[in-house]
Amino acid sequence: MKQNYVDLHMPSNRPVFMLFRRIGATLLDYLLFAVLIRSALDIDRLVIIRGVFSAHLCIVVLILSYYVLLEGLIGSTFGKWVMRIRVVDQDGAAPGLLKAFIRTLFRVMDSNPLLLAGLPAALGIVMTERRQRLGDLAARTYVVSAGQMPSNKVNRGREAVAVTFAVMPILLAMMLPLVVRVNPPSEGERRSKETSYSDEKIHISHNGKFKITTSPDWLFDPNLDNQAEISLSNRFSNKYLALFSEPKKRFKRGSTLEQYQKYAEQSFAAGLAHSPIYKPRSLFINGHPAYQFAVEQEVNGMKVAYIVTTIETKLYYHWITVWTDAAKYREYQQELHSVISTFDNFTT
Repeated sequence: MKQNYVDLHMPSNRPVFMLFRRIGATLLDYLLFAVLIRSALDIDRLVIIRGVFSAHLCIVVLILSYYVLLEGLIGSTFGKWVMRIRVVDQDGAAPGLLKAFIRTLFRVMDSNPLLLAGLPAALGIVMTERRQRLGDLAARTYVVSAGQMPSNKVNRGREAVAVTFAVMPILLAMMLPLVVRVNPPSEGERRSKETSYSDEKIHISHNGKFKITTSPDWLFDPNLDNQAEISLSNRFSNKYLALFSEPKKRFKRGSTLEQYQKYAEQSFAAGLAHSPIYKPRSLFINGHPAYQFAVEQEVNGMKVAYIVTTIETKLYYHWITVWTDAAKYREYQQELHSVISTFDNFTT
């Protein structure tokens, strides 16, 4: 009777040793991912890919693909290659893309540092006969020392080339911010960037009558409030905006912007009474009369800074609320006021 690779190569009786090698490999891979994420955020704080996919989603896809392709085709990520361990199937070969995909899906559950800190994977490695975590059991894969690999299944050159090609884009991403900007922007450059957008993004209200202009990193966000005419967010920086428009005909004849403003003030009465950033003041926004105030209020245990603006146009009253973390208000206030000031009628 023919015996397969895993029958002939039982794991050693030192499960903790293998556990530490696998933890080391995981930490090395996570270090690469940390560099990738940090570099993506450093490059001018880019958080969108032209309004289609968020950078966060792209990074997740890249990380999952990293595991599926490398473990599936050569049985080794950068971390495993350094720690000299390999993922194999029952014949001692690289497991293939399907098994690697199954294994990677389970990684989200049993090896997730944000979910039980990877404890399920550690327990599986220590307690199972063949040192398998849940992903290995589901995919029927095994992690072994590189020295146990059968000679006919090993191609060191191919492994080195594949790992190098996988790691190089991440290293280039790490270097790119240094190439793009060696020195931090000056205060004047920063303010200029905040107040004038070289690549403007115009957001049109649901009724097609009004617009707000932002930099491209603000995205349409219906989860904020589905009653809003325009709802936007930059969730990476925790900046949010909601615009509500109400036809004047809904109000009593003779209603005024001042009365509408008082209604807005009542919604933030606690903040105005105890922690106003600035009291209500009158202004004009693109020729439209308006009132504006800013307050700090606590929401679910977090301090949030709000800028509330009411505006009157010919047939509507408008209420714009922008908000961010109170600790970031001074850093973002100029940009937030600049975004509010772009409110206007939309004409084609």
